[in-house]
Amino acid sequence: MTGGVVKVQRKHVLAAGVAVVATAVVAVGTGFGFADTTSARPSICSGPVTFSAEAGGPAATSDRFPVGTRLRVTNLDNGKVATVSVSGPSGSCVLLNAAAMELVREPGKNVIRRNLVELVR
Repeated sequence: MTGGVVKVQRKHVLAAGVAVVATAVVAVGTGFGFADTTSARPSICSGPVTFSAEAGGPAATSDRFPVGTRLRVTNLDNGKVATVSVSGPSGSCVLLNAAAMELVREPGKNVIRRNLVELVR
């Protein structure tokens, strides 16, 4: 420091700027794949969504919702969505049939661990 002037090396300012941008990107997260964040909306089911080998059009069974209830299931890993009607009881919150699972799953996977289940009104 000479004569009351602070000298800052350019590389330190640039590094600090990159750190701030990197922190902001991680905070925003999911759009860039840097952060493992969940949806801001609460899911009405906790835990993974699995499927049964039931045939037919996209549908689901549930231990919490009556027949006819419409649900929107979103796979948070790939953004794919299936809207289904509950067709009967099962042993889990949401159990998708084969057609519904095909709409939202990633190739080779039969479980959706990061999901959002919402009531459709």
